[in-house]
Amino acid sequence: MRNAFFTYSAVALAGAVLWAGGPALAAPPPRDEARRLACEGPVAGCVRQARRALTEVRDALGCDHRAPFPVIYVQLERALEAAAAKPGSFDEPEWLAGDLNTGFVNLYLDAYRADQGAGAVPQAWKAAFDAARTGDVNAGQDVLLGANAHIQRDMPYVLASLGLARPGGASRKADYDRFQKVLDRAYASAVQEIARNYDPVVALADSRWNPIAGYTASQLFRMWREQAWTHARQLAEADGPSARKEVVRRIETNAARWASLLNTVHVPGYRQVRDAYCQAHHRGGADRKPANRRAARPAHRLTGVTTVPHRNDGAVR
Repeated sequence: MRNAFFTYSAVALAGAVLWAGGPALAAPPPRDEARRLACEGPVAGCVRQARRALTEVRDALGCDHRAPFPVIYVQLERALEAAAAKPGSFDEPEWLAGDLNTGFVNLYLDAYRADQGAGAVPQAWKAAFDAARTGDVNAGQDVLLGANAHIQRDMPYVLASLGLARPGGASRKADYDRFQKVLDRAYASAVQEIARNYDPVVALADSRWNPIAGYTASQLFRMWREQAWTHARQLAEADGPSARKEVVRRIETNAARWASLLNTVHVPGYRQVRDAYCQAHHRGGADRKPANRRAARPAHRLTGVTTVPHRNDGAVR
């Protein structure tokens, strides 16, 4: 199997880009090669390695509001391992469950470690982590903020670096699309875990907690994954550094603007509601305290969400 230490030049380029009229794009998080995952054995072993790394992050976070995203991710790795074990599930399981999955997980771990103080954090990830640390958002929003950063920001770079076509020239899009079913299966069980241990509001229908009214989380994931493939193709087809720089600008800007939309709804006092619930229900909650808790304020019930503008192509301009 091809080594999953994929080319990092696309991500490195993102850190150098500045665009007029907008914020500076964050430099890529520094890589700790000794801690990065490498997929060099059987596919099942690669997926299990990724799941163990994500489980460590999830368990270390306890009731920290960054935890719901790795909860989803751990469930996804379980579902991916089961799917990859079935003959015929994917045309190229070594690519999808091996190299692509490993490279993708590494970018999340890079951003997570950078947020712990190891370096600059990409803007979409910074929005997700900042909301988790200080915001009165619900756990569903934390998941969507993380998924947006990971799918719309990270995925195009991984796809472009590994190649969108197989060695014989056939497109890898079919396997990429098949993965959506794995994601859908993992999401359902992960929502139950989040509602049980972190925040009961996510057990409600998506329309009750999702700030992007009119879309379920599954629909958003599908739309974002299509946009990620489009951006990856644009990266691969970019003719020269200038064209590539423009694609990088679009990737970073799109993900950052989606993060802004997802972060529009805050319910004053809901942070304390979540913290109290997790402390009472999380299996390690009694021994863990949420990070950066703000001064206690009167709690309010979550009564509704705000509709924000959206585009059907998944890009926010």
